[in-house]
Amino acid sequence: MIEKRKAPRGAVAPHMIERDSLFKLDVDDEIWQDVGLQDDVQDKIPLWLGDDNVRQGIKSLLELDRCQEEEKRLCKEREAMHDWMVEEWECVTEAINLCGTCILNFHHSISNIHIQMWMI
Repeated sequence: MIEKRKAPRGAVAPHMIERDSLFKLDVDDEIWQDVGLQDDVQDKIPLWLGDDNVRQGIKSLLELDRCQEEEKRLCKEREAMHDWMVEEWECVTEAINLCGTCILNFHHSISNIHIQMWMI
């Protein structure tokens, strides 16, 4: 359309994409650059495209978001492990109460000290 002069004024043709690399695109590849897709003519390159500090800031913000998501997942995992441990502990305590032998009580009291240290 540009060669036939039927494209809007200031339109920029996209870069050619090689067929072999079509499915091996990287975040910085030319296909993601939307320069020339807007109706208004701009003399200035957008900061997200031309300023390395802004680009690095965007990447850092995305990494922070992923870290916060991972922290939430880890908190849920910790809570699930804690709930599982409490349930297991209750089962062992009930088994000792039903059995009532001195050896089991001794092991239970020793294990209780270790478990309390883990749950802190």
